[in-house]
Amino acid sequence: MMRYAIFDTAWGAFGFVEHNKRLIATFLPRARQEIKQAIRASWPDAIEAPDSLPRFQRAVVDYFEGKQMRFLIDIDLSGMPPFHQSALEACQRIPYGQTASYADLARAVGKPNAARAVGGAMARNPLPLVIPCHRVLHADGSIGGFSSTDGVDEKARLLRLENVAVDRHAEKAAVRVAAGPTLGPVQGVSGKRRPAVAW
Repeated sequence: MMRYAIFDTAWGAFGFVEHNKRLIATFLPRARQEIKQAIRASWPDAIEAPDSLPRFQRAVVDYFEGKQMRFLIDIDLSGMPPFHQSALEACQRIPYGQTASYADLARAVGKPNAARAVGGAMARNPLPLVIPCHRVLHADGSIGGFSSTDGVDEKARLLRLENVAVDRHAEKAAVRVAAGPTLGPVQGVSGKRRPAVAW
């Protein structure tokens, strides 16, 4: 049974769809009615369940209050092509407060020349925030795109929330970064960071 919940955060309403306690989709903060319409359009049989996944809801609320969170929850990417699944799973390993490039993720999935295809996978990410595609930048540090209502402005705002310094004076908004540690198989770059809290 598909279930969904929409709840309030410090940034506005956040929504998600789940099936058997596995996340299928998330919706970054926006008007509650917009989220409900998007859910109804794609999952017309989903049942509203305000109390669904309470620990996840608490973690999302904490995140938007500036607390550092790792979203350790089961997800379902079975509707995505295999390459997209691999790229999104690699993206999920980028820690709070750190970034990686599209090229980093391409190398992580064994396709070093597929940075553009990684960008396509990020643009189709069904689980923003849980799969933190806002942490993926161009190799030169420029911010890249972001598929949300507010586009790159929202991406920059999420990075600032995680204490990654965003330079908005550049022609392309760039994130000032320093060489960072290897993030599992993903070579990342980091901003100011502290340990994340897992729930």
